[in-house]
Amino acid sequence: MRIRSRLLPLLFLPFVISIGCRSVTEQMSPDANEQIPAAAGSFKHADSTPGRRDNSEWWTLFNDPTLNQLIANLNAANPDVEAALARIDQSFAAMGITRSPTYPTVRGNLSGGRRRDSVNNLLFPIETPEYNRFMLGASASWELDLWGRVRASVKRDRLRAEVEAVNYHNVLLSLQASLAQQYFAHCAARTELNLLQRSYDLATENLEMQKARLRMGQGVQADVANAQLELQNAATSLEASRRNTGKLLHAIAVLTDTIPSELSDLEPTLLPGIPDIPVGLPSDLLVLRPDLLAADRRLRSAALQVGIRKADFLPQISLGGGGGIASLKANNLFAADSTLYDLGPEVDIGIFQYRFRKAAVAQAKAQFREAAANFKAAFLTAVKEVDDALLEARSYSREIILQRLALQAATEATEAARKRFDTGLTNYFDYIAAERVRLQTAARESTLTSERLLATVRLIQALGGSWPSGE
Repeated sequence: MRIRSRLLPLLFLPFVISIGCRSVTEQMSPDANEQIPAAAGSFKHADSTPGRRDNSEWWTLFNDPTLNQLIANLNAANPDVEAALARIDQSFAAMGITRSPTYPTVRGNLSGGRRRDSVNNLLFPIETPEYNRFMLGASASWELDLWGRVRASVKRDRLRAEVEAVNYHNVLLSLQASLAQQYFAHCAARTELNLLQRSYDLATENLEMQKARLRMGQGVQADVANAQLELQNAATSLEASRRNTGKLLHAIAVLTDTIPSELSDLEPTLLPGIPDIPVGLPSDLLVLRPDLLAADRRLRSAALQVGIRKADFLPQISLGGGGGIASLKANNLFAADSTLYDLGPEVDIGIFQYRFRKAAVAQAKAQFREAAANFKAAFLTAVKEVDDALLEARSYSREIILQRLALQAATEATEAARKRFDTGLTNYFDYIAAERVRLQTAARESTLTSERLLATVRLIQALGGSWPSGE
């Protein structure tokens, strides 16, 4: 009992030392917070800087049921999303491997067999060089994490695992934005297809009328040739529009994990309204954009790696021991004299590894500087993407207003030409020409509306999309 009472404080001593020196390794790491660039000011092309409104399902802002269903299918079945989830599981499993040295390692062994030793090699004489040996025992070892090196390694790998978790959100946001853009482009393409079909019908009607005039002796062959050219151009544009519409539908099918031939053609719908997206401040990007969060985790992980490499210069102390029973005869294996044990600490000091470990520290520092530079570059790119999207959105909005005024004028001109034809003041060809201009103007207005929607999606993606602001 006296021996046990003396050993009891020694058993708790490693825990006390570990708690007291818990942050030694992290104290030797550079401060990652000092490397985060300032995020003051506002975006250049923002009208105002209201507080950021967090919306975990940003696509619902467009109030389009078809888009909502497509996004739901993507979230549930896209293979790229599944692969990103698998990478999260891999990274957290790797973190579990790194964490294992924080606990004692216990092994058990059971052996038995026959052995022959060299008589000329024995230090002590034995009855016979051949003998049986039976053993049953267990051993344990535990590295005392005095300097926090193991705990810092666990924290480093946890940050690396969080990078994969954040990358999952980045992949998901990118795929969602791509699907929304393909869907809006498809809606615009269907609208354009209908307008081109109307233009083709007008060109056909114009050609037939020019041929009729030529047969009656009132027309000329040049007008027929021009009408034929217009019809061929309309047919070419119509076919190109059909091809573009089909390819957009195929892209939507792949994003939703559907075979293109199995996806029914989406019904033509009107382009949805354009929501107002508050942009907030550049500092909001640090907690909203997944790529910036990933860069931040890489930076902090690299900072911890510097401290870990510096801690390699310090001694590594481990407690190890083993015990069991062993005997040359099976019948007295469990006798009292068959017990054995081996217990004691082990200190590992790298005496002739200074250059190697110094090079490892230099490598870790260089990796940290690289991660810091990458973070700064990612932040500047994020601000640029937001300003670009804001510039596009504002510019397209102004251009749409001008185009709608042009469409209104073209519509009035078409109605006037129709009325003049009905009253006999002009011929039908003037109405066809006015209607052709109106259709071209309407197609341009539809294209601009689609581009404005795409710019809105790019703005949402640049602002971080569905990443919750509270995490």
